[in-house]
Amino acid sequence: MPRATLPALTDLQGTPRVLRIPLSARLGVAAEARARTADWLDDTTERAVVADVVLLVSELIGNAVRHAGAPGALLLVRDASLLRIEVTDSSPRPPRPRPTHHPADPGGLGLFLLGRLALRWGWYRNGPGKAVWCEVFLPPPRPSAAC
Repeated sequence: MPRATLPALTDLQGTPRVLRIPLSARLGVAAEARARTADWLDDTTERAVVADVVLLVSELIGNAVRHAGAPGALLLVRDASLLRIEVTDSSPRPPRPRPTHHPADPGGLGLFLLGRLALRWGWYRNGPGKAVWCEVFLPPPRPSAAC
């Protein structure tokens, strides 16, 4: 499991774009976050990458609801080739991947998916709770249409 360290933004190139979405335990919050994430990445040329990002957003929010009662916020930080996804919650307990997973067992795939789809992931203490983050490679955005 990754160590509890605050990730540096030194890998980001240029001025990053940031989207922060306040979250809660209300019904439909994960669906709203998925839709806003997909819209925000609309200029991404590889739709499969957007699908992976939306899945990771959903898993991180689902874990925060399941293990902490409610997520605090979703933070997306993007530069030309890297996207950081971060979800905060009120639980100080670190994320713990299941040691083994039987295919018939429901759930328990969130951290497994993080490990498979993200370049790296980790967590850090955030006030009384924590933030779980991951980073994914983003292909270059589509060029803007000239007027």
